[in-house]
Amino acid sequence: MYTKSETDGKHHDLDTQLVYRTLHEDKEAFGQLVSSYTPTFYALVKRMAPDKSPESIEDDLQEIFLRIYRALPTFREGSPFFSWAYTIAINWIRSQRRKERTRKAVSPIPYDEEAAVLQGNHHTDAPEEAAIVAEAEHLVMQALKELKPAYREVFILRMMQGLSVTDTAKVLRIPEGTVKTYLHRGRRKLRDWLVKHHWNPED
Repeated sequence: MYTKSETDGKHHDLDTQLVYRTLHEDKEAFGQLVSSYTPTFYALVKRMAPDKSPESIEDDLQEIFLRIYRALPTFREGSPFFSWAYTIAINWIRSQRRKERTRKAVSPIPYDEEAAVLQGNHHTDAPEEAAIVAEAEHLVMQALKELKPAYREVFILRMMQGLSVTDTAKVLRIPEGTVKTYLHRGRRKLRDWLVKHHWNPED
């Protein structure tokens, strides 16, 4: 599995080949795309909607991949598949979030370490370091609820999913300068929240 920060020409070519094969009725090709992107999109849904149950996340993943499959004929050859697919995923998550806006505040966010493990962004062999990382991401996930949705989306895509500024801008369809501004403001607000809650990895 590869994260978006690791995407290169080789991966881009492989994705494009799998799309081409899928459009020419190769049943196994789309399954390879699903297997490749499931960990990334699982982590994305979990981080964008941390109160969701694993079962609900699985339902979201099925819908996301169904929408990607149906939209494949519109995919432009030569374009990065991952940013195109990410946009579909983000749009689905947004639509679900709009439906849930009328719900009352839920209980504190449960931390699911699986999302972090799947991405492989925080691997460490030291138990003490792993505990600090787990605590840090747990608090960040709590703090993210306090951010404006636009800031939260940028922070998650850029800092947690590993997308570049350019790719984040493409997925969210906003200027790169806006990505940088939202990221700066979001990080500042998260830092203030963590300070307010007295988080200290040395405790």
